Amino acid sequence: MVLSELAARLNCTEYKNWVKAGHCLLLLRGCLQGFVSREVHAFHRGLLAAAPGLGPHATCRSVSRCSPRARQVIKCRNEIMHSSDMKVSSVWLRDFQMKIHNFLNEFKNIPEIMAVYSRIEQLLTSDWAVHIPEEDQRDGCEDETRIYLTESQINEIEMELLKEKLQELYLQAEEQEVLPEEILNQLEVVKEFLRNNKDLRNGLAEDMYKLDSLHQQHEKLDSKEPGAQTPEGKT
Repeated sequence: MVLSELAARLNCTEYKNWVKAGHCLLLLRGCLQGFVSREVHAFHRGLLAAAPGLGPHATCRSVSRCSPRARQVIKCRNEIMHSSDMKVSSVWLRDFQMKIHNFLNEFKNIPEIMAVYSRIEQLLTSDWAVHIPEEDQRDGCEDETRIYLTESQINEIEMELLKEKLQELYLQAEEQEVLPEEILNQLEVVKEFLRNNKDLRNGLAEDMYKLDSLHQQHEKLDSKEPGAQTPEGKT
């Protein structure tokens, strides 16, 4: 049953595109966080060495500015996280690949980032197929454009991305960045998706409960605000 659910998801090209792009962004974030952290610490050490009077607790104040290429990647990330149906087209994916390529050209002298980029390129240009160890022959002919992943590997990738999406929804609801109706609509889409995919539903129960509870709290607060609608015949 689990394999049939997974096969159905991977047979949907737009969903598979969404998972691939989201997974690539999480890989990119992981390598950039490490690189940026080291660069910032190195900069601070150099600054303190040049001006020891600043002291070890000195902080820098600056306006953060993103390059146009970085802004394009951020825009792609937001489109992935805010996709209501968790699907993107193949045209979108090709455009995404080009934007990632242009952005990472700025780091072409950083081996660790280029190594991750090579992996991202492979993920984006390859098809995904499930490897079933007990079968002598994999589904279809051997194909160099395919990446064979185990059921657990794909499940882990999906879970990581779905948790990220639910966390994004939670933050939006908590900060009230979008209308409650929009949060509810997106929440219902995720619920319907999980109802049809039990293998993912069990691992996301806690995240869904947390988001549901926050949404219900907001609904109660809204109903108590002056001017809120009351049942017919009551004031």
